Amino acid sequence: MKDSVNHHMISDVEIGAFLSSGVDSSYIVSLAKPNNTYTIGYNSLKYSETEYAKELAEELKIKNKVKNITKEEYINAIPKVLYYMDEPCSDPSAISLYFLAKLASNDVKVIISGEGADEFFAGYNTYKEQLDFRFYNKIPFPIRHMLAVLFNKIPEFRGRNFIVRRGTKLEDDYVGVNKVFSENETKKVLNIKDTIKPKDITNSIFERYTDKNNVVKMQAVDIKYWLVRDILLKVDKMTMANSIEARTPFIDKEVFNIASSIPTQYKIQKNNTKIALREAAKRDIPCEGAYKKKKLGFPVPLREWMREDDVYSEIKKTLSKVFVGELFNQAYALKLLEQHKNKEKDNYKKVWAIYCFIKWYEIFFLK
Repeated sequence: MKDSVNHHMISDVEIGAFLSSGVDSSYIVSLAKPNNTYTIGYNSLKYSETEYAKELAEELKIKNKVKNITKEEYINAIPKVLYYMDEPCSDPSAISLYFLAKLASNDVKVIISGEGADEFFAGYNTYKEQLDFRFYNKIPFPIRHMLAVLFNKIPEFRGRNFIVRRGTKLEDDYVGVNKVFSENETKKVLNIKDTIKPKDITNSIFERYTDKNNVVKMQAVDIKYWLVRDILLKVDKMTMANSIEARTPFIDKEVFNIASSIPTQYKIQKNNTKIALREAAKRDIPCEGAYKKKKLGFPVPLREWMREDDVYSEIKKTLSKVFVGELFNQAYALKLLEQHKNKEKDNYKKVWAIYCFIKWYEIFFLK
């Protein structure tokens, strides 16, 4: 990592860094010690990473500039962000990144950032599920599968998705760490019978990793699809939209070779993720960042905002437009929104995916 950071800091112009509360960006900033770092926050303390970033910057004696995004700024920026993304994107952090890159563009032309660590070193809690529920996995798979088929046919309730997941082969269902809709829900929301199945997308990867454990298989899928087609895509497009260049020291072939050789028990354990990376980072991070079990990443208070009248009304108005019925099951989409508004179900990711697609469609096909 030190070698990679050194190479990524070679430049004719000053280089800054994005800084969150997590170990990934903290490690890079601690190694690089750039003059300027940049952090995004929100008014809600639950979703803010600014205090930790400030603490680390003070310890390293470097500058930290903060931008607190208001709800109005965030919602108003959506059309612009989707225009720069070119393609549909329902990752809420893309908008945060746009503001973060805009903040950095006032001072620097190059930025370093911490993308890649979660995929390379197993940082997602989804991976931990392979260890957390070993007791359930002791039930013979045919019984778990029978339960999954049965529970998949009944309305959703707390714990239902777990039973369905643990009774379905990883190869048949896993399409990435942030899957939003199940196969059945996809058919409902799109109002069609035939949809692309996860295994149609991921089959070639699973065939290459047949001799590996499930965690390694999940990492391989996430590197190919989530990292490349979401994480790096949005970083590149949001920084380019603000005329700056992003560099990602974790995405280095030597770092990848090391990460690939680490046994799974040194990547995740029952109580923590990215074990080896955290242990390495402890040597260089002067604050508690290396010890943090959970990071916020680029958190956005969308779950709460969607239940507030202004954001709820904007989304409802968008979902109710006449042309939306040509693309989605409009009644079902509005039902998801109402369930979330009334706190019956936590549907914010599902609603946001539909909403962002519609806003993107308007920009590129109607306007």
